[in-house]
Amino acid sequence: MFKTILCAIEASDEGKEVLSHASQLSKLCDAQLLVVHVIPYALLPKDYQKELEEEAKPKIREIASEFDISEKCQFIKVGKPYQHICSLAEKKNADLIILGTHSQKGVQALLGSTANAVVNKATCNVSLVKV
Repeated sequence: MFKTILCAIEASDEGKEVLSHASQLSKLCDAQLLVVHVIPYALLPKDYQKELEEEAKPKIREIASEFDISEKCQFIKVGKPYQHICSLAEKKNADLIILGTHSQKGVQALLGSTANAVVNKATCNVSLVKV
């Protein structure tokens, strides 16, 4: 069914929940599972971006290690989340992108979200996990 699944997570319990769903599906499909975490701060100084990346690495490694995902399958990026998620999915020939979504109401729903942007820009299937 799927050969490569890209799971976009935050360094949080919600990210762990999303990755749990992705891990279960990857096992059912015998698919490679990749994990990406995007730090949405493209306009900050490079030194600060690097510091944020270094802070995120151990958190993402810890979450990914719970699901036996090797470090070579973990990616941390800085910039616009939807762009990095879609770009990495294309580069790695992902068949499916899995990411979490928060219920948004009012103005936030009108402005859109990372999940909405990924659904509209991705060239592969996208699955949303409601957290």
